[in-house]
Amino acid sequence: MPSPKQPAVPRIDVERHQRALLAAAADVLARDPDSSMADVAQAANLTRATLYRHFSNRQTLLKAIQAEALTRAAETLHACRLDDGSALEVLRRVIGELGKHGMRFRIILMKASDSSPRFLTQRDQVLAPVVEVVKRGQREGDIRSDLSPDWIVTAMASLLIAAVRAAPTTKHSDVDVAELIFQTLVGGIATEKPKN
Repeated sequence: MPSPKQPAVPRIDVERHQRALLAAAADVLARDPDSSMADVAQAANLTRATLYRHFSNRQTLLKAIQAEALTRAAETLHACRLDDGSALEVLRRVIGELGKHGMRFRIILMKASDSSPRFLTQRDQVLAPVVEVVKRGQREGDIRSDLSPDWIVTAMASLLIAAVRAAPTTKHSDVDVAELIFQTLVGGIATEKPKN
């Protein structure tokens, strides 16, 4: 006699479980990059078996967090109204908004994803609209034209990454950190001191 089949998990539950696991993983691993898969399952209020059905190992979980981080960054940039205001005003908004998501995805930044050519290519694609903002700022005379727009955006991304990596040792709020990054970047790229 054949054994009874396990009932299929409804698709909506599968998606809900995956979202819960990714959110829990990002949170748990941001606080402690060495947290275990069991810690992630517990934080999501799901079993380890459920976790492993979605993510066969830690590496697949980290790749999923990385993909979510890139998606969230692209959505954030879209919401930053990249055509509204001067290039420097846009860069201030971009830095502030991306900075808010930095700690959630700290695990990706702590685990040297910046050495992965695939991640760097994907990150460059997400940040391409910001390169266009810099080019506009150069045309309008707000940003030095002797610097490569790609270099300026790389410097901005590097400052954001450095701030997230240093977050546990700093005493600054997200707003303070965003302003420090903006002032550090603009001090090197603006044609004159920005007006506050």
